[in-house]
Amino acid sequence: MNNSTNTDFDILCDTILGINDNIQSVSIINKHGRPVEYKVKGISSVQAPEQKNEMFFMQCALTISMGRDFDEDFGEIGYIHTNRKNLSMFSFPLFDNIILVTSKAATGPISLARKISEIIKRHQVQHPTAFEKNAPQQNLPKSVIQLRA
Repeated sequence: MNNSTNTDFDILCDTILGINDNIQSVSIINKHGRPVEYKVKGISSVQAPEQKNEMFFMQCALTISMGRDFDEDFGEIGYIHTNRKNLSMFSFPLFDNIILVTSKAATGPISLARKISEIIKRHQVQHPTAFEKNAPQQNLPKSVIQLRA
C-alpha cells in the first residue's frame, strides 16, 4: 500500500478516536471486510479473538454492500448504527472502504454519528485522492485496495 494513504488513514483514525473518551476503536476495512487500518484507544474492555474480528469485519462489509442495493430507491447510506449491551458500533461507507467505529454503549449515537460524519467529510476535502473511488489497482491481492495519494 501507498505510504501516504497509510498516513491519511492513520490521521483519520486518530482524529475520530479523539472525538471523545467513549470511542474505543476505529477500523477502516475494504469492501471484502479486510482491515486497511485499525486503531484502538488504550486497552479496550471488549476484545474479540482475531478470527471473530475477521468475521465481524466481513459482516459489516456485507451489511453495507447489501444496503447499497437500495441506494437508488431510498438514497445512499449515511451510516449504520448497531447498539449492543456493551458497546455501540457505527459503520460509515466511504467509496470502496468502510469506517467502523466502536464506542461505549452509553454514548449518544446520533450526536456521535454526526461528529464522525463531519470529520470524515472534512478529511475527504483535505485528502481527496486517498478516497478516490476508482483509484488504480497495482497487482495486489484482492483483499488489499491500492489508493493514490
